[in-house]
Amino acid sequence: MTKPELQFIIHGEVPDSFWQELEQQLEECYRRLPTSDLEVVQVRVLDTVERLRRLLAAEHAELGIAGPLGEEFLALHDAWRGGPRITVCRERLTEVPPLVGLGAIRQQVAHSILHGSPEYYTFKFSRSLVEKGRERGLAPVALQQLLYYVAIAVKDYEVVRLLVSHGYDDCQAALAFHQLETSDEDRLAWRLARLNPVAHLICLASQLKLMLSIRPLVAKSAIAPALIQQARAMLSFLPLDEQDKLWALTRQIVAALGDDTHQNMATALQLTLEIL
Repeated sequence: MTKPELQFIIHGEVPDSFWQELEQQLEECYRRLPTSDLEVVQVRVLDTVERLRRLLAAEHAELGIAGPLGEEFLALHDAWRGGPRITVCRERLTEVPPLVGLGAIRQQVAHSILHGSPEYYTFKFSRSLVEKGRERGLAPVALQQLLYYVAIAVKDYEVVRLLVSHGYDDCQAALAFHQLETSDEDRLAWRLARLNPVAHLICLASQLKLMLSIRPLVAKSAIAPALIQQARAMLSFLPLDEQDKLWALTRQIVAALGDDTHQNMATALQLTLEIL
């Protein structure tokens, strides 16, 4: 298969050995995955988390991007400048085992193939979704926030589905086990949100990113029990009935998803509004 041209931009003191190894990892993944008409991918490589944070904050301000910066992720993909772009921070990757980092890098490759244009970062609400949001008490800003969590979950699911279907099980399992951890922020968010219906809904939806992304791996019988156990442990700060609703929702979403990302987001959002 043909692979796209990789255009590297280095920020800070990044050793040649680091970005050259990264280049090899990216090229191997692009050779294995179906790249269709993908021609050029920009790759930004930064030395420190602080430099990454400053870069992302400046660009969000310049482009008017309202979402979170995303500096907590091991690697990033976006298409805000018109084409696919992968961002990797050396300091961030050195914090995790190599296979976990490789799993994150390969996810960005899959994002660039599946979601590598600006259209995948916009969404037009249907009248029925807006009405369903109103029924649940969601003002436009809250509905937009709910969409954010649903959209990133759907796109991550599509990415892991593609990678697992092309034999990248090991790195995706390593990344999943690394990510399936309860954070203090999750516990605090639930304590603050549980008595407010809108905040309650959004808080539960924030767990969909990991819950959906493990679904292609759960289909692999060898690791399914351990993954499910880890995911249940991650959700242990929630009451059992809320955990069960999340599991039921992810099952129904996966059963309904096809190959059209925008339709998948609409379907997942509709189901989220109905079930959670």
